[in-house]
Amino acid sequence: MAAVELADEQGLAAVSMAKVAERLGFTTMSLYRHVSGKDELVRRMLDVALGLAPEFEIPDWRTGLESWAREMLARLYRHPWGIDVPITGMLGTVAQLSWLNRGLECLADTEIDENHKAQLLLLVNGYVFWSARLAFQVPHDLQAPMVPEDLDLSEFQALKRANDANIFGDEEPDEDMFDYGLQRVLDGVASAI
Repeated sequence: MAAVELADEQGLAAVSMAKVAERLGFTTMSLYRHVSGKDELVRRMLDVALGLAPEFEIPDWRTGLESWAREMLARLYRHPWGIDVPITGMLGTVAQLSWLNRGLECLADTEIDENHKAQLLLLVNGYVFWSARLAFQVPHDLQAPMVPEDLDLSEFQALKRANDANIFGDEEPDEDMFDYGLQRVLDGVASAI
């Protein structure tokens, strides 16, 4: 899909009806025969980018949710603009519904009620999207420290200790950081279950 390719190359902000039409060799007005406007175009793009949730073994809820989170992160890495799609409150695509369904399947054998299952899945989903946002938007080759050296941290002792311990350095691989956080989120899910 031309719109997905455009977003993959230049980000979601670069996608417009005019640019997609140009890429396809059509007039902008001709696109309106296929989509009602940019909102519908973005929903269709997300459907293509996410695709249907993959099948994977769910031997237990934790293994299932861990696989679900890693699969979602992998899709976002292929289409980084997915983190910029506005949340409308409506699950407008088959792909979104399939991912929600697959995540709820991971929790199916737990004794928590359906409302709490959905809330816990949203917690895991939020962690995945936040991790993707950090990976895409924080430069890995920072030329300057994240906390300016001339900033007086004496009033912020906890931050000073963290900064002195070089937590803002780039020593730990992204996968390790993602896994550490994911395991803590899943620990929280475990305590709810």
